[in-house]
Amino acid sequence: MTEMSGVPGDLQESSNPLALIDPAAIRANPNNPRRYFNEERLDLLRTSIQEVGILVPLIVYRSAENADDFVLMDGERRWRCSLDLGLDVVPVNIIPTPNPLDNLLQMFNIHNVREDWPLISVALSLREVIAISGEEGEKRLSEMTGLTRSTVRRAKRLLSIPDSEISLIQEEAHLDRTRQVHREDLYLEIEAAESVLRNELPEAVSSYTRAEVIRAFATKAEVGSLRAVTDFRSVGKLVKAIDEDVVERETVEAAVVRLIEDSHASPNSIFDDIAAEGYRQQSIQRKSQVLVNDIREALGSGGVLSTALRTDLLELRAAIDQALGEPQ
Repeated sequence: MTEMSGVPGDLQESSNPLALIDPAAIRANPNNPRRYFNEERLDLLRTSIQEVGILVPLIVYRSAENADDFVLMDGERRWRCSLDLGLDVVPVNIIPTPNPLDNLLQMFNIHNVREDWPLISVALSLREVIAISGEEGEKRLSEMTGLTRSTVRRAKRLLSIPDSEISLIQEEAHLDRTRQVHREDLYLEIEAAESVLRNELPEAVSSYTRAEVIRAFATKAEVGSLRAVTDFRSVGKLVKAIDEDVVERETVEAAVVRLIEDSHASPNSIFDDIAAEGYRQQSIQRKSQVLVNDIREALGSGGVLSTALRTDLLELRAAIDQALGEPQ
């Protein structure tokens, strides 16, 4: 039998010919890492199947409970569409029944070569791999599943948020990205911001649980207080402002409490209120020091100031006098 594109050869049995079976005899694989299916893309696939049929066979294995029933290894979208269209039979390749861990890992490796799934799908299936195998190392999990180490790391971070928030992501996972509020990238930014506060400014969040801070930050997306999910990076900039002597620690602590308590206060607006001006003045100070050194070097070399430069320096002196409150 010719190996299908994108499907590992060890998942196909050359001794098993292509079969045609009733799609009603097939059930979804509970360990499918994909989990969520975009409705618009399903509509397009249904139209294609109506016109040309199912061109790529599904991959199934026999159910352990009933040999006449089958479980999907690959092809859930095609299977769902076949049920919607009322097809009598679908083409399948039947493979040996895997054990639970092999089932998970084979599905990872089948689907990993296709289009990306939502990170929440990856994370929930990765959690099952960890539970069954007992393996938690990032490198080893990457090798087992075929995921990149970066994806494993992001998935594990997503799994660290409260289950109630994970449920909100799951409820919207089938929607187009533009319609999702509770997106994975939102929660990754929130998780990073909460971790920065918990580690670098613990006194500001000591009165709140981790779940409470994450919920407070997620509420900002729900009420429309954010311009982008990356707004939460201003939390890290606020903490850094303390180390750079831009703003007092107590001021940032109070600002963080306000950020948690006020759902309409955005991280960017808080940063602009208490730190932006300090950074601006710090920048002016650095530039002033460079300018002073340049002027002294120009005068020390015996050079004659050009008319244009004298004009600019007079304008600069006037601005400095105004800033210092001295008469011009």
